[in-house]
Amino acid sequence: MFDIYKFKYAVSKRGFTLKDVAAWLGINIATLYRKMNGISDFTRNEIFIICSRLHLSNEETFSIFFVT
Repeated sequence: MFDIYKFKYAVSKRGFTLKDVAAWLGINIATLYRKMNGISDFTRNEIFIICSRLHLSNEETFSIFFVT
């Protein structure tokens, strides 16, 4: 399960916007919102790109992308 609130916080805390994230992933903002709302899934590569760009720790990564 994806934690949308922690994700948005991590993005804004590091001075980026959701438009920036969409650009990193090479997708439009509507596609990013669909992924954030669980309509489609983030790929492993997309998670890797996000974690690398945001410098997320393992703990942050798991709490955002793999919440149970």
